[in-house]
Amino acid sequence: MQSTIFRVLIFLILMFALTSCGTTTPTTPPRPPVLTLPKAVADEGPDIPFQDPNILAEIGASSHPVVTTEELQACLASGEVVYGITLQNTNVRSAPQVDACRVGRIPRGSLVRVTGSTATNPTILVPTPTPTRRSAAPSNPPEPTLGYVEDIQPLFNRSCRACHSGVVKSAGLQVTEYAALMAGSNKGPVVIPGDADGSLLWQQVGSGKMPLTGALPAAERALVLNWILAGAPEQRPVAEPAIASTAEAPNADPAENSQLWLTVDDDNINAVPETCKTDVTSPKQLISSELFLPISCGIAPRTAELSSLFKIYSIPLPTATSIPAVQVAQTGAPITTTAAAREPISDTEAAPGAAAAVAPSGGVPAPFASGANAAATGLQASTLNVPPPSDSDGWMTPAGGFCVEQRLATKLDRGITALAFAPDGTLFMALDTPLGEDADPLILYDAYHPSRSIAAYNTNNDSGFGEIFNESTRITGMTYYNGALYLSRAGEVGRIVDGGGYERLAVGFAVNSQLFHANDGIAIVNGWLYISAGGVIDGYSDGPIVGIPEAAAINVVGGGNRFAARLVRAPLDALLAQRSIETFQTAARGLRNPYGLTTDPAGRLWITDNGATNVPEDVSAGDEVNLFDPNAVPPGLAEDSTPFYGFPLALNGSPPDWYTKPVLALPNTSAPTSITWAYGTIFYGQYGSDPGLYRLGRSADGSVVTERIMLVWPLLATTTAPDGALWIGTGDGGLFRLTPGCG
Repeated sequence: MQSTIFRVLIFLILMFALTSCGTTTPTTPPRPPVLTLPKAVADEGPDIPFQDPNILAEIGASSHPVVTTEELQACLASGEVVYGITLQNTNVRSAPQVDACRVGRIPRGSLVRVTGSTATNPTILVPTPTPTRRSAAPSNPPEPTLGYVEDIQPLFNRSCRACHSGVVKSAGLQVTEYAALMAGSNKGPVVIPGDADGSLLWQQVGSGKMPLTGALPAAERALVLNWILAGAPEQRPVAEPAIASTAEAPNADPAENSQLWLTVDDDNINAVPETCKTDVTSPKQLISSELFLPISCGIAPRTAELSSLFKIYSIPLPTATSIPAVQVAQTGAPITTTAAAREPISDTEAAPGAAAAVAPSGGVPAPFASGANAAATGLQASTLNVPPPSDSDGWMTPAGGFCVEQRLATKLDRGITALAFAPDGTLFMALDTPLGEDADPLILYDAYHPSRSIAAYNTNNDSGFGEIFNESTRITGMTYYNGALYLSRAGEVGRIVDGGGYERLAVGFAVNSQLFHANDGIAIVNGWLYISAGGVIDGYSDGPIVGIPEAAAINVVGGGNRFAARLVRAPLDALLAQRSIETFQTAARGLRNPYGLTTDPAGRLWITDNGATNVPEDVSAGDEVNLFDPNAVPPGLAEDSTPFYGFPLALNGSPPDWYTKPVLALPNTSAPTSITWAYGTIFYGQYGSDPGLYRLGRSADGSVVTERIMLVWPLLATTTAPDGALWIGTGDGGLFRLTPGCG
C-alpha cells in the first residue's frame, strides 16, 4: 500500500515539475537561426563563383575546352573554329613575321575567332606559353609585370571611386588616375615604388582598413601589393617576342623559330591609319599566338566564363562605344540616359570583342535593366535634356532647370545625414560628428558613437538655429508627423514630441555602421510607420551568397535578424502603446542598404537601395530605385507573399517571375542615398559613381530615365519644404535650396 502511494506521489511530483516548466516557456515567437557563411568564404573571400552554382545560375556550355597549343591545332585540323581572347593589344600582320606589314589591330580582351594557323618552322615549333587558368586568388600576378592602367585602375574604379575620384578626393587623394595617385594625399605620397611596407596605400588596403565599404578580396590585395613591389609602373611593358637560338637553325629567321601565327576573322580587326610600305599581294590576317589565350573549340565561350577570365587576368570589362539616345517629346532633341534597358547576350553567341557581354558604360546588366513598375509610377516630369554625367561638369542649371541657393551663409562643421520639415517651416537637421581633415574614420563610420545631434532651423527668417537633441547615435532617417519628429537611428526608432525629450519606441534593428546600415529611412503613411531596414552583410565582398533559396539568403544578409534587409511596418498607434519592435511586420524583402524612403502624393513609398560592392560589372549589384504601394500590398500578408526586390537576387541567379523589378536599375556602385518627391517627380542623391543630385523623368516612349541636375558630393539628405521647394544636405555641411525656373 505504501509503495503504491509512494509511486503516486512521485508521479504527481513529476507532472507538477513538467507543468511548471511549461508555464515558464517564453511566449515570444522564436527567431530564425543565424546562418553563417562557410569558413573559407568568411575568412579569405571566395573565388569568383562562375562554376555551378554561380551568380547567374548558368549551366556550363558543352564546348570542348582548349588550353594548349596542341589542342588548338587539333581543333583547327578538325575544321572547327577556336575561340579565345587577346591578352594584350595585338597587331595583325600581313605575313607570319613580327616586322611584317601591320594591317590592323585587336584591342586587349577582345573575343577572337581563329580559323587557321601558320607554323613558320614546324620542325622546331615549341608550344605556345599559354597561361594556366587559375582561381581568382593567385599568389603571383598572371603577367610578368603589372601596370596601373591594366591591373590597378579598373580595380580602384570599381571599389574606391566613391571616396577617391576626381570629384571627391577624400583626404586630398584621387586613386582613379595614375598621376593623381602618385601625387599622393594631404599627408604626402601614398605609393613608394618598390616599398610596399612603406606605402600608405598598401598599409590601408593590405590591412583591410580600406576601402571603408569592405576589404578587397585576397586576389585584388595581391595585385596591389605586387604592383607596388614591381615599381608601381603606369603601364605594363610591351613583351618582346620570343626568339629561338640561331644555333638550332642557322639558316632560319630567328623570329620564326618559335612562332605560331593564327588567322583571325575580319570582324575582330580594327583598321589602322598606317599603310604598308610595299604592296602586299593577298595579305593574311595573322596574330602571334603568344598574345592569344585559347578558350574553346567549336562553340563560343559564355558570358560568365569570359567575365571570369577578365577577372583572373585583370582585363577591364569591355564597354560599348556608344549609348542609345532617347527622344524627348517636348523638344525632339536627343538625351543620353544612364539607365536604359539593355538586351542580354545570347547564351551561345558572343559579339566581336565581347562588347555585348556586359552593359554599356553607364548602363546596367540586362536581367535587371527594365522596371515592371515603370509604366504605373505616375511621374509628371519630362526630361530636361541635360548631358550625361561626367566628373568635370559643374552644377547644372539647364534651360528650364533650377536655381541653387546656399543657406546658412557658410557650411556647417558637421555633416548632414537627414532632413525633415515641420508644417511651420522649421527644418530639422541630423548632424554627424564634427568634420575635420584628420577625422577618425572609426568614429565617422561608427553608428553608435554618441556625438551626433539634431538642430532646428527656422527657414522663414534664417533665425532660431540651435540643437534640440545631442549626444545621439547616428541618425539616418527623419520624418515629422502630427506634432512629433520621428527618428530612425542606430538600431532603434524613436521620436521627439514638440517641446519634449527623446522617446524610444522600438529597438533591435540590425546595424552595420561601416556599411552605414543603421535602420536607414523612415516614413509614415495612412497610420503606419515604415522603416527601410538594411542588412549587415554586403553579400559579395563578404562572400557571394549562392546555392540557397532567397529567404535563406535574406536571413544571411540580415545576420539572422528578421527586422533587417527588408521594408518593415508597424501600426503607429500600436507602436506608441506597446513600444516594442514586435509590432513590426515585413512589408517587402530584398533590400541591402536602403538609404532613402519617401512618399508621393498617392501615398506610395519610394526606396533607394545601395547594392553590394566589388560585384562584376555584368551582374547587377542591386543599386535601385524601387516603388512600394501599400494599397497593393495590405498588412498581414505572409512574408513569402510580400514583394522581393533586387538584393540578394542579384547574387543568386536570374530573377524569377515573381521578382519585383525596380522603377530604375542603376549602374553598380552608384550608391543612391536620400530620396524625396518634389515638382511632380522623384529626386534622389548618389554618392558613388557619377555622384550628385538626380531626378526622374519620362522619355517619349513613356520609359523612366534619370538625369543629373547637380554635381555635389557627398549628398546624404534630401527633403521637400511645405512651400514645395527641394532642400538638400551634404556630408561636408552644405545646405541648399533648389527651385525651378532658371534659364
